[in-house]
Amino acid sequence: MIIRTFRLRLTIIYTLVVGAILSAFGTAIYFQYKGNLSEKIDSYLIKEAKEEILVESNPKLPSKNRQVIQRFGDEFYEIIDSRGQVLITSLSAEKRQWPLDTERMMRAFKGMPQFRTVNLRGVNYRTLYYPISSEKILRIVLSLEEIDDSIRGVRNLFLLSLPFVIMMSFVASWFLSGKALAPIVKIKQLASHVREGRLGKRIEMESKGREIQDLVVIFNDMLDGIQQSVEAQKRFTAAVSHEVRSPLTSLRGNIEVALRKKRTTEEYEDLLKTNLSDIIRLSRITDNLLFFTKADNNIIELRKQWFEVSHILQNIVERLKYRALAAGITIFESYQDGIEMRGDLELLEQAFSNIIENAINYTTSGGTIAVNSKKEDDKIIISINDTGIGIPEEEVPHLFERFYRVNKERSRKSGGTGLGLSITEWVVHAHDGNIEVKSSLGVGSEFITTFPASSD
Repeated sequence: MIIRTFRLRLTIIYTLVVGAILSAFGTAIYFQYKGNLSEKIDSYLIKEAKEEILVESNPKLPSKNRQVIQRFGDEFYEIIDSRGQVLITSLSAEKRQWPLDTERMMRAFKGMPQFRTVNLRGVNYRTLYYPISSEKILRIVLSLEEIDDSIRGVRNLFLLSLPFVIMMSFVASWFLSGKALAPIVKIKQLASHVREGRLGKRIEMESKGREIQDLVVIFNDMLDGIQQSVEAQKRFTAAVSHEVRSPLTSLRGNIEVALRKKRTTEEYEDLLKTNLSDIIRLSRITDNLLFFTKADNNIIELRKQWFEVSHILQNIVERLKYRALAAGITIFESYQDGIEMRGDLELLEQAFSNIIENAINYTTSGGTIAVNSKKEDDKIIISINDTGIGIPEEEVPHLFERFYRVNKERSRKSGGTGLGLSITEWVVHAHDGNIEVKSSLGVGSEFITTFPASSD
């Protein structure tokens, strides 16, 4: 039979455990009770034997034995010599043929009291062989019929009550397992809502124990993460659609206008230049999206090598200095010599190029950009600051979000995709580094990247 629900499986396990414990406990109690009765019977027989030690010449023996028989019913006495002959016996003993245990008799003759339980005609009797002298022993027999009835009563009571107790245990276990699994049921219901696309609900419940509460907290946190990821994905999709649609719309419009009538060579050249700009922008968006696709799926392999930090920064500045000069911007450089770093040269060059290009785009004519590198203790610090328009304080936390722009119109005019700083942040973190932004509106911005001085 397949147990389909965890609650039923848990209930059955609880019930089986309780049943096993009760059975073990009841069995232990039963044998303890039986053992205690046996010890009391043996103690009683020893006591009686000591009080009723007889000698062969005691003339009061028959009267005394009859009193004992009258008082204890099936109890009787007899004295046996070393040859096994009965010297003195009670009236009850004369009416029965009791089996003699030669081995125990011999031990009793040596001074050691011996016990034996015998069954005669369906009734158990407890027999004591008690030494009187080296030649005589006393055998006392006591019927265990009433005691066996008492023991059977206890056993039957336990056997009859056990099914009822197990049934009550099953009911209680079913109820308790339902209470214990209530948070799991709520999580299941909430998971169904998530599957249907409803991500706004959360589990709210009072503490049901640390484990359950931790599970609820983890599940709610997981839902928060899923909701944020879904919302980010929606924003990302919308941003991609918008970014791609803009150059495509421009391309389509330009081509449609060009096809309405014949144009001069100069007009076609201008049109092709505009279209080329849109195509380059589309290509950059595609390349950046491809980069993030690889990054999100952990398939970018860093090709690390040792290089001098000043060389990579000088190359970037050399490549961008003419663009800066055209915009009326001066770039200052200050590098500490001899700083070496191990990393992916191509990705790091792209990361710092993005920062410097942004500095050029958002710095007005007559402004300056400073590129610096230094080593402090076990850290390599690279800072790039400008005297540009600055970033509003509330915008700084969003700078590294994909497709986020502080000045959207200006970014598009400069050919930006809104993905450059996101790529920069990923590259810095991939090299176990950290990036920090300090900015004041109307004063300028500073991007500070920190890397460990040595990297395996």
